[in-house]
Amino acid sequence: MRIPQLPLRYSKRWSSREYRLAGNERSVSVDFNGKNSLELKTGHMARFASAAVVASSGDNSVMATVVQRKQKQGDGNGVPLQVEYRPSASAVGRIPTNFLRRELSQSDNEILISRAIDRSIRPLMPANSYETQVICKPLALDENADQIMLGINAASSALHISSAPFNGPLAAIRVSMDPRGKIFHVNPGQEELKASSMNMIVAMRRNQKTVMIELDGEETRGEQLEEALDVAFQNVERLHVAMDELGGIEKDELPEKTTTMEILEILEALARERIYYVMTDSTHDKISRDEEIKAIMEDVIGTEALQPFPPADIYQCWSFLVKKVLRETTLSTGIRCDGRRPTDFRPIRIQVDMYKKLHGCSMFQRGQTQVMSTVTFDSPTAAFHPDSVAQLLGSQRKKSFMLHYEFPSFATNDIGVSASRSLNRREIGHGALAEKALKPLFPTGFPYAVRLACQVLESNGSSSMASVCGGSLALYDAGVPMKNAAAGVAIGLISDEKEPETNYKVLTDILGIEDYAGDMDFKIAGTKNGFTAAQLDVKNDGLTRQQLRESLDAARAGIDHVLGKMAIIRDRPREQPKSTVPIIESMRIEPHKRVTLFRNNGYNCKLIEAETGVKISVEDESNISLLAPSQEKLQKALSMMNGVLESNTTLDFAFGSIIQAEIVELNSTEISELLIPILPEKLGVWNSEVPRLLKIQIFRRWAIWVSKCWESSGEHNRKYENNEFPDNGPWCVRHTTRKLPTSPYQQQPSKSSSIRHPDVLGLKVGDKMACTWFGRDEHTGNIRLSRKTLAGASHPATQQKK
Repeated sequence: MRIPQLPLRYSKRWSSREYRLAGNERSVSVDFNGKNSLELKTGHMARFASAAVVASSGDNSVMATVVQRKQKQGDGNGVPLQVEYRPSASAVGRIPTNFLRRELSQSDNEILISRAIDRSIRPLMPANSYETQVICKPLALDENADQIMLGINAASSALHISSAPFNGPLAAIRVSMDPRGKIFHVNPGQEELKASSMNMIVAMRRNQKTVMIELDGEETRGEQLEEALDVAFQNVERLHVAMDELGGIEKDELPEKTTTMEILEILEALARERIYYVMTDSTHDKISRDEEIKAIMEDVIGTEALQPFPPADIYQCWSFLVKKVLRETTLSTGIRCDGRRPTDFRPIRIQVDMYKKLHGCSMFQRGQTQVMSTVTFDSPTAAFHPDSVAQLLGSQRKKSFMLHYEFPSFATNDIGVSASRSLNRREIGHGALAEKALKPLFPTGFPYAVRLACQVLESNGSSSMASVCGGSLALYDAGVPMKNAAAGVAIGLISDEKEPETNYKVLTDILGIEDYAGDMDFKIAGTKNGFTAAQLDVKNDGLTRQQLRESLDAARAGIDHVLGKMAIIRDRPREQPKSTVPIIESMRIEPHKRVTLFRNNGYNCKLIEAETGVKISVEDESNISLLAPSQEKLQKALSMMNGVLESNTTLDFAFGSIIQAEIVELNSTEISELLIPILPEKLGVWNSEVPRLLKIQIFRRWAIWVSKCWESSGEHNRKYENNEFPDNGPWCVRHTTRKLPTSPYQQQPSKSSSIRHPDVLGLKVGDKMACTWFGRDEHTGNIRLSRKTLAGASHPATQQKK
């Protein structure tokens, strides 16, 4: 669909004062295949910010604001950018569930959205730009909300029309693929995403340059990924045009530091050769190389020639020089700093089952990156349950398989702030990526809740992909019947500053220093059949199609190489779980017997758990699961449970039996009766046109009820203690009037008829009557009785006793 043409004044660059005083709303809209559209609107909200844009799709809207602090400029070592996606429960019509009922912190999902927006826009901002903050806030969301796509497009549009230097426009598109691999959907809804076999979001600049990719899927083949990228490229250009139509404010000119070139000349003369010698010495490891570079820096900075310059400018130029020497050396020689060629892997060492007590464990070491993975089985109740807001949006769902990634400070020889510090955004993001890589391979219907903990013990690059490899091995060691083994690899890129699209090297299995000095960190995980997860981060202005294609080919070869190494140690899941793995068993309990186990706040259930160590959890209305540390403990728990259930016999007679009852209580809502069996066999009386049965609920009464039994029972003066009632009655019944089926094989009608007061039935306290037993409802366990089936019978039991 053609984008509507806006007035000419909207497409120009305004001054900041003109922008604030204009008060004009400007909006553009783009249609995608006639199914959904994306609208970008500005000039109507948050006009004190440097720029604000609201991105809307359907009933979903996300606002992004940009604010610059021009008093503070970046030092060149990193872009001074803050990106935050703030939660809003009111956007989904809910109140937060915490104690204060306020949005106190970000959830994992909101942190992942913030990271996706940050990784998309950060490469397009200069390192020496002013301090910039981007805040994204959802205004209205429903179950079809694509918060990442809306957030990226809103933030990119706001930066594009603001005064902040930004090499945009940048647009994001989500593409999904149906399970047959033939149909691709652009910006799909939740129902299409649930039914898809691949889900990918791509952020791109003009000329088909890719800046960010997030992918998860069920073993997506390389050619399918190429087709999905083609679909994204075909639709993204219209968004670029729409962002240009919004106009904007004149861009700021960043002041350049005149001392930079002078400092670089001095540093190159004093240290270039020494840095080159370190970068070409393959005997260095991470620690020794870092220490050598640090020693050279301290020696050079103390020279008299650098004394007149600010220390911050010197450190900035030093960092630039180290990166420059490494990049030029790799490009010119084709040999990396550790002596490998671009496609070579570091040595791989694998161990499994190091600790017999653990349910499953592995140690995966690739070069100087070491990850220990452990698997823990627990009951189904230990699964992750999201809060109501996240569940409403579909952003988080119940998870029986969880992967937790931990990166302690000692992994890089650093001192952390605190041993009990909370998780940072990096740990949450890396853990989510590794979980996406393994989740499609996890078996459906697995009886346990599984937690896979990946602890990084040493880190020199690609620790998240090492977690995928180690996690897959640990699941195999625990006996989890995975569909396939998975492995991951990090692909890097080093390009020439003058000819970045033609003179470059694609690097396989990058080191930490290559990630630091390079242009790309492309993490890709998959199986022998295809890719299951990918995450692309770049530091340049984007990848060309050829660079992206070569990176995927290198990843495919790398994954196959690592899978071959893993198969040598363990090529299939353990056939028999370890003896330490807990035993899980399901047990069926009739609905009317569950109260015996869970009454009094679950006293009997808690008693069994305390004495046996078995964890009891409810699966559904009729089944419970028992998680036992051993077979002996399981048998002891089953014995105790059967004892509790058998000690409280329940009322049950043959279908059609005659039951004698006495009314002991009447009120406006229910009738309470005492039941005593008098004819255990069927009477043979049947009436298919009985209009009403009594739906009742059976429960044991204490002595106050038992004392009102018939004298014929011979027990009217005895007070019974708990669990001492006679098996043949008497029983107290409380029931309400409701239409029920006249046959145990008929379905119960949903519509009930109400009786305002039992007096209309002609009943009063003390009346004695006979009823026919129609068994229990097969769904609820409630007892079904009828007295009208005996209305025409001549049996003396049907006569009321006055």
